[in-house]
Amino acid sequence: MIQYDTEGFPYIDTRSVILTEKNKDLYKGVDILFADGKTRTIKPLTIRQLRKFMKVVSEMRTTEDQLSDEDIDKMVQASAIALQKVDPELSEDLDALEDILDLRSFNLIMGAAMGSDPNS
Repeated sequence: MIQYDTEGFPYIDTRSVILTEKNKDLYKGVDILFADGKTRTIKPLTIRQLRKFMKVVSEMRTTEDQLSDEDIDKMVQASAIALQKVDPELSEDLDALEDILDLRSFNLIMGAAMGSDPNS
């Protein structure tokens, strides 16, 4: 429903406009170079994707000095969720994704998917 101001013009909530302008740079995404030599632009996840992503990430049991096979599988699954809209074919082929994913690109994906700039 459109709201109108006292003069009959459509009402625009300037707070939303300001927030949109502040977040504009996030929606451009973050370019990440993968081991296959291709650069893919990772954008913040939608809420639907975020639910799936957080479920997978919360199941990881890593410590600073240990990374189990199960944790690596979860890393690949989380990356696949982040890549669903960027490279749907790759996101469905976990073996291929595992071949081009490294720890650095995974960390960058995590930051970009959560809406932060991992390069800052």
